[in-house]
Amino acid sequence: MKLSIKTMLMILIIPASINAEEINYDYLDTNYWSHKLSGQAGIASSTYDGYRVSLSKAISKNIHVLASYIDADKSNRDAVVSKSLGFGINYPIDKKTDFVFEYSHLNVVHSYPRLGNINLKTLINSIESKIKHQLSDDIELMAGLIRNDHTSSSILYYGYSASVKYKVNDNFSINYEMQSIKDSKVVNTADIATNELGVSYSF
Repeated sequence: MKLSIKTMLMILIIPASINAEEINYDYLDTNYWSHKLSGQAGIASSTYDGYRVSLSKAISKNIHVLASYIDADKSNRDAVVSKSLGFGINYPIDKKTDFVFEYSHLNVVHSYPRLGNINLKTLINSIESKIKHQLSDDIELMAGLIRNDHTSSSILYYGYSASVKYKVNDNFSINYEMQSIKDSKVVNTADIATNELGVSYSF
């Protein structure tokens, strides 16, 4: 009986103390950011283009904090600025694979100079559950599911994400990420497709 209890404790404790060996949660990303809105009846598709800077910092073996800043605009001068803070929890599946849960609170401001400099503020609670996998020494893959809840309205987006990161050297990587989300509640809101390409610095 004592042996069984010790064995069960080992099974529970050991995985929680080991991360996937090569997956890093200390990094700074600087990306080109493209955000396409489409699918609204009577409204032409449009795209915001700009940049996104994001930071991840591990504060323990299984917890990291998150922050990001986005600045982008359309060809008609409509603009968006987004600031976010959050946290993530990573749990090892094996030595090369982590399950990751991340929560972020976004403060998003849309500006419309052509309508008399109207500014609209939106608060969003974003949850992403994903799998990160170290495919090789140089390549890291990610696939995830997204839930974005707009706090002041009925808008609720669901979708998916995927990314690939190619390691150039010990500190720098090239990364690409895409997201696709759709509103599950409100009729005629835009479908959103986001693409990012940039450089990641690991520290």
